[in-house]
Amino acid sequence: MKYKIGMLCKHFKGKDLLEKNIYRIEQLEVAGEDINEEYISYTGDGNLKTASNLVIYSNIFQDHKLFCREYEDISSELSDEKKLEFDQTIKVQPLTEEEIEIVNSEEFKKIKKEKTMKKFLKI
Repeated sequence: MKYKIGMLCKHFKGKDLLEKNIYRIEQLEVAGEDINEEYISYTGDGNLKTASNLVIYSNIFQDHKLFCREYEDISSELSDEKKLEFDQTIKVQPLTEEEIEIVNSEEFKKIKKEKTMKKFLKI
């Protein structure tokens, strides 16, 4: 998997685009020691300070939140069971052109923001 800065991707969890987190790739090949934890949340399992080849990404529906994780982790292949369950082959998969059009539509943005707000407010 080859990510590019600006690429829109979807996390595997969720049954459809409305349930999945949609990410924008912000930066590639970042060393953990260069991450300012005040602004960027490390979502990996290891030690941030010794981590390398990090990808910085943002959830396009959560303003001003940045995350980072190892490239190898977000590009890892899902188990056969998860591939079937989530209809996706890797953890963080680039959107298709059709999916990009959908997530950029005003109708989708409105529905997604409402669902996100309800999730955070436990409504």
